[in-house]
Amino acid sequence: MRAKVTDLTIGNWSLSRVFLAASIFVMGTATAIVGVWVSNRIQNAVVQNSANSAALYMESVVSPLSQELAHGNHLSEQASLALDEIFMTQPMRDRIVSYKFWKQGGVIVHASDTDIIGNRFNPTDDLRRAWSGDISGSFKELDHAESAAEAALGIPLLEVYSPIRELWSGEIIAVAEFYERADQLELDLAKARRTSWLVVGSAFLASTIVLYSIVAIGDKTIRRQGALLKQRLTESERMAEQNARLRSRVVDASERYATQTDRFLKNLGAELHDGPAQYLSLAALRLEAAFSKESESSKEAEEIQQSLQKSLAEIRAISRGLSAPDIDSLSLVDVVKRAVEDHVEHSPLRPDISLLGSQAPELSLSDKLCVFRFLQETLSNAARYAPASKCTVISEAQNDRIVIKVKDDGPGFDRSEETALRDDGGQGLMGLRDRVESIGGRFEVASRPGEGTTVSMTLFPRKLGTS
Repeated sequence: MRAKVTDLTIGNWSLSRVFLAASIFVMGTATAIVGVWVSNRIQNAVVQNSANSAALYMESVVSPLSQELAHGNHLSEQASLALDEIFMTQPMRDRIVSYKFWKQGGVIVHASDTDIIGNRFNPTDDLRRAWSGDISGSFKELDHAESAAEAALGIPLLEVYSPIRELWSGEIIAVAEFYERADQLELDLAKARRTSWLVVGSAFLASTIVLYSIVAIGDKTIRRQGALLKQRLTESERMAEQNARLRSRVVDASERYATQTDRFLKNLGAELHDGPAQYLSLAALRLEAAFSKESESSKEAEEIQQSLQKSLAEIRAISRGLSAPDIDSLSLVDVVKRAVEDHVEHSPLRPDISLLGSQAPELSLSDKLCVFRFLQETLSNAARYAPASKCTVISEAQNDRIVIKVKDDGPGFDRSEETALRDDGGQGLMGLRDRVESIGGRFEVASRPGEGTTVSMTLFPRKLGTS
């Protein structure tokens, strides 16, 4: 079965295009988040620095004139006139558009807008920070009721809260709030935001390009290697198909050879039985008739006759060993029974037969001959090495295979002896293995000294009627 080679694609998109789309989304989101954060940090820092500078300048101007607030909630007329005069000068008017002085509780005690003097407002966060001793500033956040007049001007303003301390004790006696024109600050902030967005965007864009280039190169390499792998896989499959065809041809040839060999041996055995064996039998009969017991040469005739009988017995034994029974028309069960019956005729070993499975696949003549020779050799070995053991022949038929086993509870043997050749010229286990495997079967031996022996053969019938 061919392994499936999956392309590194999602839909019609390549891996590099998917990565680019994901990078644009992720990097775009990250750029927006980082850009907003950096811009806010820069704006807050610039606004705070501007507020600190403005507060230090204003403190030097208003602190001496507002010391009266340490002992009351009102400024004297002289102090008020002095403050108004200061804030009405041309340099101050160009810079400060309005101012307020706060006391605790959100009360305005003095302001450029006299209409709100004495009014109470809810303290803002910036006012609270100023009362705690910190200079606080904000830009374009004129959304409180007390800043309505300034917001109506429609110009960029820097709102600064600066604590006013008593000169000798250092305690906070009031908070000065003033609104400074911030046209230049607005331009500087816009430039800083553009610069920060440009830097952040460029950094993320460069990262995206570098990462995309790496992924694109990797994707190209993977695709090239994938194409090479597909080519190699195609070549491997072609070679595997060729090897399978060659193996099938080898198995077919081996089956035909085994069948022809068995037929040749069968014919040779028949010719030995019908030819030399008959002539030797006739010669023995004539010698017996030609020489009488009173003859002087009767002893010599008896020796000749005994030699002829021995030769005849050996020829008949060779004939029986060479010829296999006519099993072409027999089923698997009949082949097994026939092999066991033939063995029982010449051996004291009486094996049991166990037939398992429902319906066996149809076997070729080569398969049947292999089963017969397998049982012939394994039962002969069992009778030779474990004559007093309990022996069982098991035939298991399945849809696509047959399994033949011969088990005994004899003395067993060392598996290293499996590859040894037989002194008597028999096939032995090594010959059986070669025969079974030559037609595509599987041969297994399980044995240990003192634990009996099990020899099994599995065949996978592939076709009918090997000729």
